[in-house]
Amino acid sequence: MKHFYHYLLTVFLAGQVPGWGQNATEKKHIFVNDSITVDLPEVFVKAERPLVKVSEGKLQYDIPNLVKDKPVDNAFDVIGELPGIQKDGDKVSIIGTPSTSILINGRKSSMTAEQLAGLLKSTSSSKVKQIDVMYSTPPRFGVKGASINVVIENDKSLKDVLKGEISLTGKQGYFFSPSGQANLSYIGKNYSADISYSAAYDHGRQEEEMIARPTVNDRPYDIRQDDWYNNVSLSHNIRGAFDFDLKSKDRLSLSYTGRFYDPDKVSRRGALTEFVDIRRVETELELSGASNLHNARMDYIGHKGFRAGMDYTFYKNDDKQHLVNDFEKEEEQTISTLSSQQVQRVDLYMNDSRKLKKEWMLDYGVDASFSDTRNESGQSINGGNAPEGTFRLKQKDYSMGAFASFTKQFGKKVSLNASLSLQYYKASVDSAGKKKTLWNRAGLFPQLNFTYKVAPSGMLMFSFSSDKTYPSYWMTTPTTYYMNVYSSIIGNPDLKPQLSYSMQLNYVLKSKYVFGLFTNIQPDKIQQMTYQRHDELRSVFQTVNMDIYNMYGAVAVIPFRPFDFMSSRLTLMGCAIHNKGTLYDVFFDRKKLFGRAELNNTFYLTEDRNLLLELRGYCISPVIQGLYDVDLIYNVSAGLTWTFAKKKMRLTVRGNDLFEGGNPVTRVDEQGQKSRMKLWQDSRNVTLTLRYSFGGYKEKKAKEVDTSRLGTGI
Repeated sequence: MKHFYHYLLTVFLAGQVPGWGQNATEKKHIFVNDSITVDLPEVFVKAERPLVKVSEGKLQYDIPNLVKDKPVDNAFDVIGELPGIQKDGDKVSIIGTPSTSILINGRKSSMTAEQLAGLLKSTSSSKVKQIDVMYSTPPRFGVKGASINVVIENDKSLKDVLKGEISLTGKQGYFFSPSGQANLSYIGKNYSADISYSAAYDHGRQEEEMIARPTVNDRPYDIRQDDWYNNVSLSHNIRGAFDFDLKSKDRLSLSYTGRFYDPDKVSRRGALTEFVDIRRVETELELSGASNLHNARMDYIGHKGFRAGMDYTFYKNDDKQHLVNDFEKEEEQTISTLSSQQVQRVDLYMNDSRKLKKEWMLDYGVDASFSDTRNESGQSINGGNAPEGTFRLKQKDYSMGAFASFTKQFGKKVSLNASLSLQYYKASVDSAGKKKTLWNRAGLFPQLNFTYKVAPSGMLMFSFSSDKTYPSYWMTTPTTYYMNVYSSIIGNPDLKPQLSYSMQLNYVLKSKYVFGLFTNIQPDKIQQMTYQRHDELRSVFQTVNMDIYNMYGAVAVIPFRPFDFMSSRLTLMGCAIHNKGTLYDVFFDRKKLFGRAELNNTFYLTEDRNLLLELRGYCISPVIQGLYDVDLIYNVSAGLTWTFAKKKMRLTVRGNDLFEGGNPVTRVDEQGQKSRMKLWQDSRNVTLTLRYSFGGYKEKKAKEVDTSRLGTGI
């Protein structure tokens, strides 16, 4: 259950809902993902200086100026510096939206959000030229709902120039975790190439304390459990991106991303479970396995608005677990599980643009997606086959869609972008020749962005978006996975995609102050919760579709500069949340008011600003999520950056969660379900990064002779 706590904190900070199962790009064996989720509202503008412009309903940030005085070293950290973006672990989101997609250079990828986070972590911050924040993404980008578009491009004004960077990072938490990366780029006359490599050794620890008071066959029990987990992984990441300028002024882009994990690294966890006045059970568990990811992409960008492309992902994961429950004065119980997942996915798209009369712009296009997934699991208990944890499934997903979008600028004050997408999506599974349809639906998804310049110093923005979110491939399997002698995870073959409807109304004053309202409606919300069974001493984690998950909130963003050497930004948010649903025989209908406050400060310690200190903190009041009550969460972090050697060297020191306030405590006390869980995770740590940049070398002329839904959860 330590993973439950880790995810609990992650979703509070990130404000989005990934799928249940193992992180497909990190060999950390995350068991429980969909837990406490709090979506917060968006913020727009950076401090005293407006570094953002509004274009077609999206906020475009000038990244080089925004982060030049910030302790960031990779593209993923850059996203976290944007006002209104929440980031923790591999989760990022635009606060105030139900979910957020990450785009690279204006297009979606068939990689999962976690896999894209890994890609951005291996990309230098200097490669990021611009980031677009979109509450309601126009369908030509290939996604619906909110999105963050990271523009990674070479400077086309430079020709025949070779540039590069090398960085080394050390993170000291409970254990020491080193990493490093190298980037090399070359810009020629009609082409550019960008190659990067990174390696990371991750060694972390988490601990949990749980108290449960279930009632089984009308008899109350008292259970105390202490759990620990040491995760170890070694990953290698490579990426190559190549752009070619064609004679017709069109452009061809090719890219490849690979991510590989060392199969010899072993993670270990253990638990001591005390059934008070009955017995004590010690659990030891080993986890290991291999994981490989390959992603290739090709885009053709026409100079008249035509675009077409293909994205292909291949993912292979093999895991093995060996669990031993040692009962007092009794024989041991052994549970062995071998699981694997193989996913092949292809995304295709074709879009075009046309200018109509009276300056109307029409965008239209089609897209299609296909995936083939093989999920397998073999489980034995004391050497005998365990049918509840053994299966072999083939899942196929299909999706086809078309859209039309209109854009119009009405004078200098009003702009409008509206679209309608029609999509058909189907998923089926084959188990030993028995076929079952998971879902077979068609739907309309409207989108709207409206901006109105109320006054020279005021801008009103309204957005509406609709979207759907699929459960992960492993989430819909009939799996039973044992975490220890008391807790297990079970799949849900009846799980359906969730729908999301989101509205935001924001007023931006003087390109600095922001006041906003937001509403998020999510029918069939995908949510994981824990349930204490009444017929046996066992707690199960299962993901279900909730009936109601609604949030209504208001936000205020106030940047200010109290001194010449200091800039600050205060963000205040208040929210009402309504959760309703059924978990087995437990029906709940709960409401709660909660708030969030955040203060970011940057101190310029030298006149030339080559030495700066950043201090930030936030606090979230108690909140609910499904059956859970979550206590107060807070976090205080600091960062120090020194730029020297003519700005070619950069030293960054970060202290994260300095007072360990980000460790959540959750409680359940609803209709006979009673438990309390407290997490201690490796959140307090110090990181040290040294980065060296080189460039400006002009090559001599020579004679003529470029992962929502993967993972097994083990």
